[in-house]
Amino acid sequence: MPNLFAYFMLWIWPIAIFLLIKRYPVNHAILMAFVLSVLFLPVITVDPPLLPPLNKDSITSLSLFTFLLFSGKRIGIFQRSMVSKFLWLFFLASMVSNELNDFPITVGDKVIPALKPYDTFSTFVRYSLEFMPFFLGRRFLNNFIDNEFIFRYMARIGLFYSVLMLFEIRMSPQLHNWIYGFLPTEFIQQIRAGGFRPIVFVGHGLPMAFIFFTFLTGAFSLFKNRVRFTQYSSAFVIGYMVLVLFLCKTWSAILYACIGGVLINLFIPRVQVKIAMYMVFLVLLFPISRILDIFPTTGTVDLIKEFSSERAHSVDFRFKNEDVLLNRAMERPWFGWSGWGRNRVFNENGKDLSVTDGKWILIFGINGLVGFIAYYGILILPIYYANKVIRRVKEPRYQVYIAAQVLILAVCLIDSIPNTNMGALHLLLAGSLIGQCEKFMRQKTVRNNQILIKK
Repeated sequence: MPNLFAYFMLWIWPIAIFLLIKRYPVNHAILMAFVLSVLFLPVITVDPPLLPPLNKDSITSLSLFTFLLFSGKRIGIFQRSMVSKFLWLFFLASMVSNELNDFPITVGDKVIPALKPYDTFSTFVRYSLEFMPFFLGRRFLNNFIDNEFIFRYMARIGLFYSVLMLFEIRMSPQLHNWIYGFLPTEFIQQIRAGGFRPIVFVGHGLPMAFIFFTFLTGAFSLFKNRVRFTQYSSAFVIGYMVLVLFLCKTWSAILYACIGGVLINLFIPRVQVKIAMYMVFLVLLFPISRILDIFPTTGTVDLIKEFSSERAHSVDFRFKNEDVLLNRAMERPWFGWSGWGRNRVFNENGKDLSVTDGKWILIFGINGLVGFIAYYGILILPIYYANKVIRRVKEPRYQVYIAAQVLILAVCLIDSIPNTNMGALHLLLAGSLIGQCEKFMRQKTVRNNQILIKK
């Protein structure tokens, strides 16, 4: 049960955001607001009247949108571009999904009510707030010069946060409990390899390690550009951050960091972007093949069993749960089951039997195939645009930062297959990346037109 201080922190956060906007440039304030909210606010949800349930991400989004709107800033949520078409398609799919699910579901003692027009409005508001970091990054962090501040700020705050992480690694993940009055996750889930995974105020060890991987990737790019972000040797600091990530005992984040470190330090930025793009397209073949029911699940489990029976059992459990959710999703394949848990599977007594791990299966079950295509189209387009733009960018250090952003987004997409670690901070970076690419292409077009006019 959250204590009063947890609710107090959540409700005074808009005041803190207002002060950030007054004190710092808008682009800096936006980044700081999302980073600080993710790292320090409690993991709770409040349900105010006339609004969908709000957590620390959505309160940050709503506060920034409100303050920027009243300060006269043009946010340009749906600018004319290809990514805006995918955004419109996703919002349309979610609203159509609501309208088509206008019937109740009764399983045993459990009754899920029919969705009403208010739920359609609530869904639109909820997804608007969910994508607000993307909109704000696209509008206000759309200069290549912003990237150095982004990565430097994240690296520095990551170093500070590592002290809290090391405390929990040694003493157990209790800071959220001590300060906000409760643990947001089961304690046993954070026990790994005879020790603990830190959660601090992020809520779970998996997203905590994933966020720290993001900070570390930014530090790799700063090191590549010979930009010092502390008074100490950058090589020493990065070595320390790698050690902290290793102590988090989240092997997926460690693998992502190893791949990112190798690519950034051994390959030129253009090659990094191409490799990241190919990796994303290859990995996304998995959900497509699962939807088409052509993925060899049995053969994959048998292959993994030759190396580790425990890991094979885990993968088999995941596949079986995906099969249950896929069968449910295929009952309404185009626009899905919408919200309120209608995409989940219950037994005859109304007990929830679903275990949802991957983001992709959630999107497909809730918003259907149309929503799935739109959602991943929104996130793949920045990588596609970056691949087109990076060869035309003349400044080498800008190329390094673009490639680092692409690697972070590519890993987010890859990680969305087994997990749901992509959060507000990563959507902000995705929006920043596509905003920079769109602005560069517009400026290039204007310059070319001016040259043609002079001729």
